[in-house]
Amino acid sequence: MKIAETAIKILIVLAGCWVIYVKIIDNQNITEMWDSVKLSFSSPKNNLLMALALLLMPVNMAFETRKWQKSVLPVEKVPFRKAFTAIFTGVTAGMMFPNRTGDFLGRIFILEKGNRIKAAMLTFVGNIAQMLVTVTLGCFAWIFFCKGVLQFYAGAFSLIILTLGFLFYFNIRILIYFKRLIPKKWRPRVEKYMEIFGSFSKKDLARILLLAIAKYLVYSFQFALLIWAFDVPLNYFEAMIPIMFTYLLMTVIPFITITEIAVRGSVCIFVFEKWLSIKGISTAFSMMVFSASTMLWLYNLAIPAIIGLFFIRKLKFMRKSYES
Repeated sequence: MKIAETAIKILIVLAGCWVIYVKIIDNQNITEMWDSVKLSFSSPKNNLLMALALLLMPVNMAFETRKWQKSVLPVEKVPFRKAFTAIFTGVTAGMMFPNRTGDFLGRIFILEKGNRIKAAMLTFVGNIAQMLVTVTLGCFAWIFFCKGVLQFYAGAFSLIILTLGFLFYFNIRILIYFKRLIPKKWRPRVEKYMEIFGSFSKKDLARILLLAIAKYLVYSFQFALLIWAFDVPLNYFEAMIPIMFTYLLMTVIPFITITEIAVRGSVCIFVFEKWLSIKGISTAFSMMVFSASTMLWLYNLAIPAIIGLFFIRKLKFMRKSYES
């Protein structure tokens, strides 16, 4: 068992190293981004802005840690320090899956006793909260991109989607009734897992949502700092509108992890070109935004993924028993 666990850890580290190599070292988009960075390095103000954005990375991770702690509390009380390392291993694992959907795999194996299947399902609750925040603020930003009657339709559609979204989130226990859709022969086995969605009170869900909002404000502010570091002439409000809309599109557009930078870059360029045009600013600055977006990806995903490689050894894939 010990040999099998060690082999799994080695395979994960090797796979992580390969993904990081492909996405960072052997990546033309990163090379192009560094040309813009070199120009920005000539200004002390720009250097300070980049440094501040980097310093906010652990703050961003800390809010994600607290959100995950609250999410999995029904199965296990995870100490902050252990949960913090789990978030990094989660980023490493997530890099290997489309839309980073595999991040929970790097988290649940940090648990000592808690049921891992239930923990994975509870991680889903935190992800819904984060998505709800992203969609809410993204819809708000979307309205600013519309004109005339389209603005009305965008507002009405957003109101319907968000109303349904919040009703679903604050009544997450409704997922328990989905067990009726499961074939009868599997239902008894699945029921005990589905019941976990009834563990949250509305107060618990509100706290998780507030942590999701805090996390969103941190990483969106990081993006704004990097936009300013590349001398894009937008104030905070003017920068936040396209940032929020970009995050909305990044949420609804699926992508394969290897192509993430390209997708992120093309979405940023598309959104900011439209916004800069609306504001009467040269669309040439959209390429600077692409560099800022790539730098943010390095700060919040690439660097944590590399750090996560060193914590893989803390994961426990084999356990003699666990609490149900």
